[in-house]
This record gives sequence, structure tokens and C-alpha cells, in this order.
Amino acid sequence: MTGRWLALGCYVAVIYATLPFGPRIGLRLVRTGFGGWLLGPGLPMIAVAAGAAAILALRRRRAPRWAYVVLAGSAIAYVIAFSWLRAQRLERTHLPEYGVAAWLAWRAVEPALPGVAGYAAAAAIAAAIGYGDELLQAIVPGRYYDLRDVAMNALGAVLGVLVLAASHAGRVRHKAAAFPAGAEIATHPVAR
Repeated sequence: MTGRWLALGCYVAVIYATLPFGPRIGLRLVRTGFGGWLLGPGLPMIAVAAGAAAILALRRRRAPRWAYVVLAGSAIAYVIAFSWLRAQRLERTHLPEYGVAAWLAWRAVEPALPGVAGYAAAAAIAAAIGYGDELLQAIVPGRYYDLRDVAMNALGAVLGVLVLAASHAGRVRHKAAAFPAGAEIATHPVAR
């Protein structure tokens, strides 16, 4: 469990450490063919493809109807947010960035807070990380605090948790039974 918190801490450290030069890296990326595609039509296309893959996974797991509704609503919210940020391509990174933070936070809290409480805690932790990001930008030269970015970070955290919760819905797959060494297992004789 400590390793899960360490992974979240390292992710947050990378986000905060790159604040002074994040926009420069992003602008260089946007100017490349791949970066222009990724931060242009690429992220919405990836979101749609990931949503389709998640629906297939839900069908295999025979997930309840609410999981499909949550997943569809999240996909619609992602598409709307990406289209709203069409002119501000670098801002699009907030959604997946804090979706990943929410996933890492959920992995850290889930052993102690299973179920809805764990998902809510993960969204709150990731949104707080995003708020911390904006607070730090207020004191970093060349960066500024923007309430819209706080909202985008929180939206990314909430959407990430919703997708995570929906993807875990359905029949739980049980692990194979483990037997101690030397255990005798009764089997039926094969008819010959």
C-alpha cells in the first residue's frame, strides 16, 4: 500500500516540478506533427476509442445499466470539454492529467476506503492536487492562477473517477483457489 502512495506522490512531484517550463514543452509538442494531432483532434478521438473499448469490457462483464449510463455521460462530458477547449490546445491536457491523478489516488485509498467512499476520496484528492497546482502557479514566474484551470482540473478528476467506477462495475471475477503445499485434492475418476 505504501508503494501506491509513493506512485501518487511521484506523479504529483512531476506535475509540480514541471510548472516553470510546462508551457514551453507543450508549445514545442504542439508544433510537431504528432503533438498537433494529439492536442488537436487526437485527445477526443482517443477518448471516444477508450469509451468504445470500455463499453466492450462492460458487456463482457455483464455490467449493470448504471455503468453504461455513467460511461456514456462521461464520454459526452469529455467531448464537450475538449470541444470547448478547441482553441486552447494545451489546456486540454488538464482532463487526462487529473484523471490519471484520480486513478492513482483511488489505488492508494481503495484498500482503506472501498466502494463509493474510495471513489469520492480519490476525486477529492486529485482535485486538491489540481488546486495546489494552480496555487503554485500564482508564485511561479511566467505562470498565473486561473480559476478556470482549477475547474478543469476538478472536472478531469471527477470524470476520471466516474470512468474508473463504471469500468469496475459488473460481475467480480474471483481468483483461482490456492491450496497449501501437499494438499490432497479429490477428483472424479475418469471413466474408461
